[in-house]
Amino acid sequence: MTKANTPLHTKTEGTAVTLSPIQDLNQDNEIVVELEAITDVKGIRSTKKSKAKSSTTEDDDAVTELPGAALSGYSRSGTDDAIGAFFKDMARYPLLKADEEIELARCVKLLVEIENAKIELAESLGHAPEDRELIEHLEITEQQLSQRLRLGDLAKQKMVRSNLRLVVSIAKRYLNRGVPFLDLIQEGALGLHRATEKFDPDKGYKFSTYAYWWIRQGITRTIANDARTIRLPIHVVEKLNKLKRLQRDLKSELNRNPTEQELAEALDIGVEQLRHLQQVKRQSLSLNHRVGKGEDTELLDLLEDFSNHSPELQMSESMMRQEIWDVLGHVLTQREKDVISLRYGLITSHPCTLEEVGGMFNLSRERVRQIQSKAMRKLRRPQVAERLKAWLG
Repeated sequence: MTKANTPLHTKTEGTAVTLSPIQDLNQDNEIVVELEAITDVKGIRSTKKSKAKSSTTEDDDAVTELPGAALSGYSRSGTDDAIGAFFKDMARYPLLKADEEIELARCVKLLVEIENAKIELAESLGHAPEDRELIEHLEITEQQLSQRLRLGDLAKQKMVRSNLRLVVSIAKRYLNRGVPFLDLIQEGALGLHRATEKFDPDKGYKFSTYAYWWIRQGITRTIANDARTIRLPIHVVEKLNKLKRLQRDLKSELNRNPTEQELAEALDIGVEQLRHLQQVKRQSLSLNHRVGKGEDTELLDLLEDFSNHSPELQMSESMMRQEIWDVLGHVLTQREKDVISLRYGLITSHPCTLEEVGGMFNLSRERVRQIQSKAMRKLRRPQVAERLKAWLG
């Protein structure tokens, strides 16, 4: 198993300090004191201290220093308390310098190594490891374990809070995609949290460069999953995004809207597949979706319900049906009446075929046709047709 023996290098007032997982307790205590001094300077020791020292005026000044509303593209209103509180909290944490990122990331790296060691031990032992077993596995003392867990957690919080501006900046680009702005920020923050755990400070690139892709992935995935009423698979959403980019690029290149054939060739798919993509691209709207300038009307109120007939129409249909039954009863025999009723759907919800009617009466298809023809000749008599003319037009 991999031992958590990665050294932690920190600097205080020009003095280099190296924290090794297998140092003795006395030496480790001195290093922890110096490391805690660093974390105090960076504001990650205890949020209780910062809250005790802060005041409403200081918080308001912090918001003034950071144009939160301008940064998000969001306009404050009386209903934006959650967003306002988020910007206010975000403004309290300054951006990190390059050396601070490295030092904090190394603290987080030790924390991640401990968490990974817990998982490895749980798999090998068949149960969650106790602190004693974890200490033996890592070859450190109990106090070292406690200090690294605490400092790693504080360092992770500091890195996340100091980079929330990046989350907002990326989330702004995905406004009006069917997901509320706060949800975009939340998913982006989860991606940022994951980035702090995966970041390797010894590879030489900035944390913001690395975190950008994790934040962007979190935001785009939640749009793909939650923006539509009917969820589409991720690979279909990616194809739709590619189609949208190609439409824009080809329109700019050709100075006209591209044809279906041109789009299909650019996507390397058939025209039928392209039409299917364009079909699934259409958005669904809830019947409770509010429309109008004041959004005081629901879409449901504007759509006609063809299945809900008016009382006048229902009465007219009832009278027509009764008149037809009276005519059929006076003019036709019982068998002729039954055949006509079945063939024209007066009894069932749909007209029956000659074979279906013949099966019901144990008659041949030709015999049913003969009965139907005889009945229709009777109904075409002038005196009978006159009674039905008013209803059948």
